[in-house]
Amino acid sequence: MQGKMWTRETAPERELRREAGNAQITAVGGGNEDGESREVELSFSSEEPYERWFGTEILDHSEGCVNLKRLQEIGCVLFNHDRDYVLGKVIEAWVENGRGKAKIRFDEDAEAEKIFRKVMSGTLKGVSVGYMVDNWEKVEQGKKSTDGRFEGECYIATRWMPTEISIVSVPADESVGVGRSAENTMTKGGDKVAKKTGETEEQMRSNATGGETPDNATRSGMGEESAQAPASAEERSASEERDEAVRTAVQRERQRVEEINGMERELGVDLSGMIRDGSSLETVREYVLNELRKQKAPATQSARTGETGQDRYVRDMTDALLMKGGMDVEDASESARRRAGMSLRAIGEECLERFENVSGTREMSGDEMFSMLTRQYFNPSSAFPAILDTTINKAIVQQYDSVNTTFQKWTTKGTLQDFKESRDHEYVMGGLSPFERVPENGELKEDVPKTALLPTRKLDTYGKSFSMTREAFINDDIGFLTRVPALYAQRYKNTIDEMVYRKIFDNDVTFDGVNLFNANHKNLAGGAGEKPTQAVIQAMITMMQLQKDNFDKAMYVRPKYIVVPVGWGFDLQVIFHSAQVVGSDFNDVNPLHGYPIEIVETPVLNMLAGSGKAPWFMVADPNSAKSIQVDYLNGQEKPIVERDTVATKLGFYWKIYGDFGVNVRDFRGIARNNGEVIQ
Repeated sequence: MQGKMWTRETAPERELRREAGNAQITAVGGGNEDGESREVELSFSSEEPYERWFGTEILDHSEGCVNLKRLQEIGCVLFNHDRDYVLGKVIEAWVENGRGKAKIRFDEDAEAEKIFRKVMSGTLKGVSVGYMVDNWEKVEQGKKSTDGRFEGECYIATRWMPTEISIVSVPADESVGVGRSAENTMTKGGDKVAKKTGETEEQMRSNATGGETPDNATRSGMGEESAQAPASAEERSASEERDEAVRTAVQRERQRVEEINGMERELGVDLSGMIRDGSSLETVREYVLNELRKQKAPATQSARTGETGQDRYVRDMTDALLMKGGMDVEDASESARRRAGMSLRAIGEECLERFENVSGTREMSGDEMFSMLTRQYFNPSSAFPAILDTTINKAIVQQYDSVNTTFQKWTTKGTLQDFKESRDHEYVMGGLSPFERVPENGELKEDVPKTALLPTRKLDTYGKSFSMTREAFINDDIGFLTRVPALYAQRYKNTIDEMVYRKIFDNDVTFDGVNLFNANHKNLAGGAGEKPTQAVIQAMITMMQLQKDNFDKAMYVRPKYIVVPVGWGFDLQVIFHSAQVVGSDFNDVNPLHGYPIEIVETPVLNMLAGSGKAPWFMVADPNSAKSIQVDYLNGQEKPIVERDTVATKLGFYWKIYGDFGVNVRDFRGIARNNGEVIQ
């Protein structure tokens, strides 16, 4: 997952949620022993724009954007997002026509049966999804998104993960296109409501019944004898109606208070006054939206609905450690800046005292503290390991983006869903005959497209593991949390860079049994090899422009990059920016002056060549002809870091890995010259 690695389950109120509208629920089989179907198919998400406090949100359902792993492996079906009210399980989930869809199976216990009957009768139609967003694309007003499908101003969730599917009864906001479910689970019981509102449950009952509690209402105007007499049928009915009114009023007030408290936790806005004065949810939402839109602050990767005190502490301490390690941190809080000088031990002490109720930490030796904290490492909800995890992940993300590799400039990027050899691009369709003139009253001739073999694609996993030693902790080596992960991020990206250049340097046999660069492929120029000159470059450009597709048709290849080892870059600058041919007798006009080609210089080719000839390459604009592609599992480019709990070892351990493959898409989009030895 890009940007942030989740190390523990999040509380229900931390998830974003969105209604999918009136679901099209269809029974699909999987019945019980009586033959009754308990499996239904439904849609749970769409790309419908949705208004949040920071602006318009869109869930991108394109390939690789939706991570369905959690739904498919442990997905549950809930009622109204209540994690204590489980209705069944998710059998399978998929994306179809821009919508998230799932097949679910209802359990057979009494609670699930009740909701199942209401769903099948059509009484309950609402479906909602809880999800977490890992990456956003901000689209400015009037501009288009990267894929051109959406227009700003909006925030597009380009990497997000559904966590649960809920059957819902009443959306909290029906004014928007898809509605909205309550963003926080209601508190059970009345104690919390009484503390927040200043009213006891008994007072709320009194307010709901015109100043009388149910007990007072029963005894009002009666003597002791009458009060003890059995109530008539009418009296019992009236009492039941009053009790129902009281329960409804209490429930509504609980929901109102919990909704407002959730907004406070999520957005950091003081709404206590609006709780006390009885402001409606609609009034509170309007106030919050107006206040936050003034700031125009987008939702960041680390922002989650209902951020708790421990969440804020972890975030602030992470930023503090990054700043202490010399890394840039945007929008760090004042609390984070104050803590930027704390040692690892001091942070550990604070975590144990504040969240684990451990006392006497300041009297512990370094060994005792290290041992205590490593035991916390096996607890997924502990603050200290969460701080280490988050710091390492942020350091890796920041460093990965700054690594000065060159492969990404001219290769294409792809996504695969699994590790099997991909067959989805094995054949290309084409070979269409030219359009022919149709005479008056003439017939159109039938044309039959042809197919041709293309390379397949495959992924592999590459990874390492590392640990924080007892010595590093005791020595307060903060740099370990930033410097070491940064080096791994750099090495990971350099690995991809080297694999790309080795692919074209080694010139291995490709899918058709011929070397990638071969006379038969018409992409090998210069015979034994030569350095790039004006004449040689022109000959290579011409050779690429004469390439034909699988069906012997002109391809209109457009050379866009010239990829060379370090040492020829300056010569190329002269070749492409001089108006005359350098060294000619008559100052001949240089036909390459201003030619639209980008120079890519890489030391990797020098390293691979050693003391031998250093080859150089010309690469086409991928819109005209593809060449080399780097594929990632579900589009995840950056390495993933996970806490590695090694029960037999004392210390903090992490594993860092990624899934990618360097694949040839087409030999027509790249040409090679074997070059010369660089002096």
